Amino acid sequence: MNWHSGKMAARTHFTQATQGVLSTVLILLSALFCITAFAQDSLVATHYTDTQKRDMGFEIARELRCPMAVNQNLFDSQSKIASELKGQIFLMLDEGQSKAAIIDFMVVRYGEKIRYMPALSSHTFMLWLIPIILVLLAIVGLFFFVQPTLKAQKLEQDTLHE
Repeated sequence: MNWHSGKMAARTHFTQATQGVLSTVLILLSALFCITAFAQDSLVATHYTDTQKRDMGFEIARELRCPMAVNQNLFDSQSKIASELKGQIFLMLDEGQSKAAIIDFMVVRYGEKIRYMPALSSHTFMLWLIPIILVLLAIVGLFFFVQPTLKAQKLEQDTLHE
C-alpha cells in the first residue's frame, strides 16, 4: 500500500466517523425536541367536567394517606387537615392540573409517607423487596418441609405393601 492510498483510507474512515457522530447528534436533538414539545403539552391546563373532577378528586383522596389519622386515607378521614387537603385537590383540579401533578405536589409538601403505595426508589426498595423475599422463602420452606414428609409417607406405604 502506498502513502496516497493510506491517506485516502484514513480520510474515508474520518468521514464515516464524522457522519456517524453527526447522525447521532441529529437523533439526540430530534429526541430532545420531541420531549420538549411533549413537556409543553403536559403543562397546558386540562379542563375537566364536574363529573371528572369529582371522580378524579375522590380517586386521588383515596390514594393519599391522611397526615393526622392513623391508617386512613384522605377520603375517609374527618380531620381538619384532611378536609384542607381535599379542598386543595379540588382547587388544583379546577386549575386543570393532572393527577400526577397533584400527587407530586402533595409528596413534595408532606413527603413520601403521604402515599399509600410508595413509589419504588432507593428509599423504599426494601419495602418492595422484603415481601417478595418472604414469599420466596415460604415457598422454599414448604418445598423442603413437604418433600421429606411425602418421601416418608411413600416409604411407609411401600413397607406396608410388602
